[in-house]
Amino acid sequence: MITRQRIVTFGIPTAAIATVTVAALLSPWTKSPTSAPDPIEVPDNGHQIDVVFAVDTTGSMGGLIDGAKRTVWSIASHIRKTDAQADIRVGLVAYRDVGDDYVTRDFPLNGDLDAVFAELSSYQAAGGGDVPENVDAALDVTLHKMKWRSGAKKIVFVVGDAPPASRGDVPTYDELAREAASKHITINAIRAGHDSDTQVAFQQMAALGGGAFSSIQQDGGVQQVATPYDNKMAELSAKIDSTMIIVGDEGVRRNYQAKMAAAEAAPAPAKADRAGYYATKGSGGRAAEDLVGGVATGTMNWDGLADESLPADMRGMDKAQLKQEVEKRAAQRAEAQKELGELAKKRDEYINANKPDEGEGGFDAKVKEAIEIQIK
Repeated sequence: MITRQRIVTFGIPTAAIATVTVAALLSPWTKSPTSAPDPIEVPDNGHQIDVVFAVDTTGSMGGLIDGAKRTVWSIASHIRKTDAQADIRVGLVAYRDVGDDYVTRDFPLNGDLDAVFAELSSYQAAGGGDVPENVDAALDVTLHKMKWRSGAKKIVFVVGDAPPASRGDVPTYDELAREAASKHITINAIRAGHDSDTQVAFQQMAALGGGAFSSIQQDGGVQQVATPYDNKMAELSAKIDSTMIIVGDEGVRRNYQAKMAAAEAAPAPAKADRAGYYATKGSGGRAAEDLVGGVATGTMNWDGLADESLPADMRGMDKAQLKQEVEKRAAQRAEAQKELGELAKKRDEYINANKPDEGEGGFDAKVKEAIEIQIK
C-alpha cells in the first residue's frame, strides 16, 4: 500500500521564481469540465507530434515531478533525434482529487517549450491523503479540452502512483481509454511505486488506449548525467537569449522574462539539455515575438514596426539604426549558435559513453522508449 504524504513540496532550487511568474505567463488554471466539446482540430502540416503528460501531483509524487522538470528538454531533444522534422507540441494536465486545492489544472498543447518548462517548473507536490486520485478527470480534460492537431501523432502519458477514483462526474478511465483509441490518441500509463491496484488499472488503461504500460521507482528513477560541457552550453544559450528583441506590448515582454526566469532557475544539465534542443533548430525558434529570429526566417521586418512595440532602450531608433542593431545581434547569435552546435555533439558523445546502469529505467527512459516506437 502506498504511503501518501499530506503536504510535501519539491522543485528545482529557485522554482519559486517560476511559481510567482506563472499567473502572468499562462492562462488560468481550470477545473475539468463535466461536459466538454470535441477540440478544434488544426490542419496537418506534416511531421506533427502532440504529446500530453497527465501527472499526479499529490504529495508522494514529489521525486518524480522533480525528475520530470529536469528531463523535459532531454525528452524533447530525443523526439527531434528520432524525427529531425518533428513539429513538437507539449501539453500538461496536473491532477489530484476532490478535496485538494484542485482536481485538474491544464496547460494547452504548445510549441513554445520554454512556456511548457515554466509551467512544469511551477508544479509542487502536495495534497493527497487517501490513495485513489482522479485519473478519470485527468483523462477527460486530456481528450476533450486539448486541441489536438488532426494529422499529428497523438501521444498521452498518464503518470501516477495511485489507482483511479471514479466520482461519476465524467466517464471512467476505461471508457475514456477506449474513446482515445477510437480517435487515434495513444494512451501510455506509467506507474510510480509498487501499488498493485494501480498496476491493474494502469495496465488496462494502456491496453485499451493502444499504448505501453511501464513501472518505475517511486522517485521517478531519473539519472541525469552531468557533463564537462554543461556550464559552457548554458552560458552560450544565455548569450543567445540576450540577443532577443521581443516585439510587442509590456505584457509580451513580461511573459518572455518569466520564461527566462524559469529557465535560469534550472540545474546546469537541464540548461544544457535546453541549449542542445535549440541547437537543432537554427538561429530562430526560441521566441515567436523575437525580431532577430523573425528577420532571419523572413516572418518579420523592421518596416512598419510601432515604436512602442520595441524594448524601451531601442525606441526612437530610425530604420537604419534598427537594421544595424538587428544585424549585430544576428552575428552574435550565429557565432554562439555555431559553438553551441559543436559542443552539443561532444556532449551527446560524452553522455552515450557514460550512461549509468538504469536497471528497469526511469521516467525519462520509459517516455523516450515509448515515443520512439510510437512516432516511427
